[in-house]
Amino acid sequence: MSKFQKFVVASLCLTLCVTAGFAQKLTKLEVRNGDSAYIKGAKPMFAVLPRAVETPSPNQPDVQVPIWTNTFKFNNQTFTYHMVGTDPAAGSATSNIPLVIIPLKFKFSDGTVLSATQKVCGDVKNTNFRVKNSPLIKKAAFAPGGTNVGTTQYVDAFQRANFWSAVSTTSPNYHVLLSPVTVKPLQTINVGANGTSVAGPCARIGEVDINFFDNIAMGLLTSLNIPANTLPLFLDYNTFLTSGGCCILGYHSTNNAGTQAYAVAAYSDPGIFSAAGIRDIHALSHEIGEWMDDPLIPGTNFVPPWGHIGQVGGCQNNLETGDPVTGSAFTVTTGGGFPFTYHPEDLVFFPWFARVSPSTSVNGWYTFLNAFAAPQPVCH
Repeated sequence: MSKFQKFVVASLCLTLCVTAGFAQKLTKLEVRNGDSAYIKGAKPMFAVLPRAVETPSPNQPDVQVPIWTNTFKFNNQTFTYHMVGTDPAAGSATSNIPLVIIPLKFKFSDGTVLSATQKVCGDVKNTNFRVKNSPLIKKAAFAPGGTNVGTTQYVDAFQRANFWSAVSTTSPNYHVLLSPVTVKPLQTINVGANGTSVAGPCARIGEVDINFFDNIAMGLLTSLNIPANTLPLFLDYNTFLTSGGCCILGYHSTNNAGTQAYAVAAYSDPGIFSAAGIRDIHALSHEIGEWMDDPLIPGTNFVPPWGHIGQVGGCQNNLETGDPVTGSAFTVTTGGGFPFTYHPEDLVFFPWFARVSPSTSVNGWYTFLNAFAAPQPVCH
C-alpha cells in the first residue's frame, strides 16, 4: 500500500511475559530502498490489494465481521472511519472474531520447499506452532509505560490502549479477540515460473508474485468454505510476495464480493533484513493490527495525509496502523515447555492519524511504544 525507500528503524525492546475467482491488482505501492544481504534490491514493505467491486456506502459496510463506525473532524473536514468490534465509548463489550489459519506450502522449481508445517530453521517447532502460541493468540500481560492495559492478546491490548480514555473509565471490559482459532489443512502451491528462491541466513527465502498468489487465495476462500464472519489468515514461512521486486511481507484486503476480509503474512527468520525487528510474527502483528483498524479495503478509512516516515517515502491518506513504524518491534517472551521470544511490531494510535492533541490514548502516547511525541503535520 505504500512506497518504501531505504529505511533503518530502531528495534525497540519492551520485554513482556506470557500468562497462561479473479486476481486483484496491486495499486499505490510506494517503496523505500531496503537492506538485505540475501535479496538483491530488497524493499521490505506491506501492501493492500483493492477489492474488485464498487466500494460500499460508508454507512453500509458489507464485511461480515462486527464493525463500528464513527467520525472525526480536521480542518473543517469530516472523516468517517470503520473498525472491527464495537465502539469503545459505548461501554464494555467483547467481540470474538474466529481466526482461521490457512498454512501454506510453497514448492519452487529449484526444489526448495518452504512450509508452515516444517520446523523453523534453528528452532524445534514449526511456524504453525509458534503462531498459535504467540501473543497474537495467547494472553500476555501488557503494560506500556507501566500502565496495565490488560492480560490479553497483543492486538486487543493495542486497541484497548488506543481508546484508553474510554476503556479506562466507562469500558474496562472492552475487548476484540481472535477466538476461536482453527487451522485448515496445509495448502500446497506449485510456484513454477511465478517465483524463485534464494539463500538466506538460515533457511532459503522464497519470492512469489503477489497476483499469482492472490488468485489462488481467492479460490481457497471459496473451496475451503471460509465463513464470512471470520478472519482468514494465510500463513507462510520465509516466503515474501513480489510486484516488480521483493519483498512484500504481508497484505490485507477483501474478496471480490467485498464480504470477506482476509490477511496474508510471512513468518520469517531473523537476519534477513537490516531492521532486526522484522522476524517471526512481525508481519502478522502488522497485518492483524491494520485489519482491526482499517478492515474495509480499499481506503474507506481516509485520514489527513501523512508520510515521509516508517516505510512511507511519499504521502498516503489511510489509517494503516503499522506503516509509520514498520521494523520497530518489542519482545514478548513466552514460558512453558517451549519458551520463545517473539517480536511483534509497534502500532500507531488513532489520535496520531486524526491529529488529536493531547492524545486520548494510553499515557497520552501516539504509538504503543511511544515512538512519536506529537501528531505529524499534514503531508505535502
